[in-house]
Amino acid sequence: MTQIPVINLMDNPGFRELIDGFSEVIQTSSEKGLEEARKKCTSFFLNADSFRAEVESIQHVEIEGKEGNLIPLRIYKPKSEKTLPVIVYLHRGGWIFGNNEESEPVCRLLAHHLESIVVAVDYRLAPEVSFPKPLEDAYAATDWVAKNSSSFGGDPGQLIVCGESAGGNLAAAVAMMARDLKGPSIACQLLIYPIISATLQDAAYDACPDQHFLTKGAMEFMWGAYLQNPANAQNPYASLDCAKDLSGLPSAVVVTGEYDPLRQEAESYVQSLREAGVAVQTLNVPEVIHGFLDLPLYEPEKKIAWVQEIRRLLSKV
Repeated sequence: MTQIPVINLMDNPGFRELIDGFSEVIQTSSEKGLEEARKKCTSFFLNADSFRAEVESIQHVEIEGKEGNLIPLRIYKPKSEKTLPVIVYLHRGGWIFGNNEESEPVCRLLAHHLESIVVAVDYRLAPEVSFPKPLEDAYAATDWVAKNSSSFGGDPGQLIVCGESAGGNLAAAVAMMARDLKGPSIACQLLIYPIISATLQDAAYDACPDQHFLTKGAMEFMWGAYLQNPANAQNPYASLDCAKDLSGLPSAVVVTGEYDPLRQEAESYVQSLREAGVAVQTLNVPEVIHGFLDLPLYEPEKKIAWVQEIRRLLSKV
């Protein structure tokens, strides 16, 4: 029997406005196609939140991927005289939505308040391009950053691979690939409300106060678009909980939200990392839904405080 959450988030006018706006994106997808829905999604997120943290410069670069494809990168450099840590940032969007334009507010936020160079990666999207190709783009970008970061003021010894949601999944998988392929040296993985498991647990969704933004149906659709072949659900580079060996991975900071149905799988992954001897710091933000760091639902002051806490945790791993 489905458990009805006691908290009704729809009582919050801001949450209702968010759901109404995102419903238009879904409606556009069904009526006009995915490309128009992607444009609508980008417009919605950029126009709904006008806050932009200051950075000194933004550089646009294109690199070559494994298949000869071009991967656009956007390099955010904060004002600093020091050699800075470099964060490879992989955007959210369920492997289907998102791009470097849409992720600019959160990249500015991370660059400014983590005092780090942030390199945003415009990896290819599903369903046009399915697993493992988006991951291969993410890995190629990380490898390029590791080899070239000193040319734009970064410290290759302080390389952090970071992602939100589906990007968090990709970031963790990049860390595994780098270990397995003896690839770029990654100092830390910063996983922000990451997608971990292709096996969806009913209980996590039934008991979650958020019954509207990130639903089980939405997650099933996103996993289906990304994996396409059901056998891929057993691949540890896709469904991270299938990994047999997590030892030797970079230290991690894992960020979750109290009202996020993905919280449980992230916490299980944290436990598995610790059992494998990986140093992990965690932050669970109370009373927030999935995607909170770049949703217009929350005030800039709160986002700054959350990122400053992330910075404190990064200093401990």
